[in-house]
Amino acid sequence: MLTSKDRAKLKSLVVSEDAVCHIGKEGLSSSCIKSIEDALRAREVVKIALLLNSGETPREIASKLEEVLQTETVAIIGRKIIIYKFNKDKKTHIL
Repeated sequence: MLTSKDRAKLKSLVVSEDAVCHIGKEGLSSSCIKSIEDALRAREVVKIALLLNSGETPREIASKLEEVLQTETVAIIGRKIIIYKFNKDKKTHIL
């Protein structure tokens, strides 16, 4: 479980970065899940953008990612989702 200080730190790390994946009318595709999973392995925290033509809400996408990839939702800001997953294989960690 992330504390408010952890959430603030994670948000500050990705606020200026580009989104790893853009989710559109296709929804959460397997290729998008794969790219998110790869990015989480490398960075532990990623930003995802939800396009306007997506039929799902950011909260729905975040909950699907929590189920499929075992992530924690850091924040949902407008149509951007920030997620975190601890990687035990990395030598240095964000938190």
